Amino acid sequence: MGNDTMVREDVLQLLREAECSEEFTRQFAAAMDQESVAGQLRLLRAQRCRQLERLHDEERKLDQLDYLRYRLEKQLPGGTVRKGART
Repeated sequence: MGNDTMVREDVLQLLREAECSEEFTRQFAAAMDQESVAGQLRLLRAQRCRQLERLHDEERKLDQLDYLRYRLEKQLPGGTVRKGART
């Protein structure tokens, strides 16, 4: 049983490191307690989708910043964009 507790703590630590919410972690722990592998997988798939959507949101924000930088760089003398320019 001690070994199961260690595995459980490792899993919960992984969820915390992945920045899963406390609510999600509680739900996942409950699914572990019920030994519901199907429930754990369902929760993980849903969490992955949420985190992927957040990643895409951040990517869209970066695209907007890149577009603004591009527009500003076009205003430089000669109207050329410097390739790989970082400011």
